[in-house]
Amino acid sequence: MQASFFQKFLFDKLPIKGSYVVLDDCWQIIKSQREYPVALQQLMGELLTANVLLTNNLKLDGKVICQIQDNPHFNLVVSECSNTGDVRATAKYTAQDEALLDYASCLAAGRLVVSIDSKSDGQMYQSIIAFNGSSVSDILNNYMSQSEQLKTWFMIAYSQNKIIGLMLQQLPDVHAMFNNEIERVFMLAETLTHHELATDKFETLLYKLFNEDDVRVLPQHKVNFACSCSHSRVAEVLRSLGADELKVIIAEQGSIKVDCDYCNAEYRFSEVELEQFVMQLSVEEMLPISEQIN
Repeated sequence: MQASFFQKFLFDKLPIKGSYVVLDDCWQIIKSQREYPVALQQLMGELLTANVLLTNNLKLDGKVICQIQDNPHFNLVVSECSNTGDVRATAKYTAQDEALLDYASCLAAGRLVVSIDSKSDGQMYQSIIAFNGSSVSDILNNYMSQSEQLKTWFMIAYSQNKIIGLMLQQLPDVHAMFNNEIERVFMLAETLTHHELATDKFETLLYKLFNEDDVRVLPQHKVNFACSCSHSRVAEVLRSLGADELKVIIAEQGSIKVDCDYCNAEYRFSEVELEQFVMQLSVEEMLPISEQIN
């Protein structure tokens, strides 16, 4: 398997930048975690590719989370990408709906929620994007064209083994000196076909599209599959259920097994461990009362 990577490029004489991403080995790991209906798998792969492009377009210490919600045919499609290039993705659905075999049906309804989790200021920023397009890239392109943001264009070429994405974005042009040139570059980009994006080498694409411009390609950065789950994180999730809910679990099941939706890791908690959580929560609830008395 080849490495997955993203690569940025700049137009030296124009206020335009771009990003190129290839998801190869990390995508094969993600899709092998469980069996997905074909259309849902494509949707998840395209969302992850768009996520990588969005994340690496930002000056960010943290991660970007993309979720597709409110679709009648599945519960959730979600992907994450950190500023260091660690990615993961999964999808949840309740039954083998025939619509999950049809890509267009998966895009017929829903919304895309993009969340930026910044470590530097501890804030979560969120954008909600309506479904308006026949693909993930169409939805993003339509959203960008209708918003007041800088001109931005996405294209994603999907296959079961590899996904390739390309993004262009205009940089601020305060005095509108480059309007015509910016329009020319974006019109050239829109002549690109999905087949060319999927089969041509990156250098070949840039030459085909922008051989009249001075384009500078920056070094590659690797994209890796990495899951942030751990025994301690799952323990915190269980503790967040509260003492009463944990008592119900103990009474009905004794121990509990929790599977990670992203990497299929199993985390087991014995009855003794769950009882310790209940005891810890009871002590923590008593502390504020003690402080009030004092």
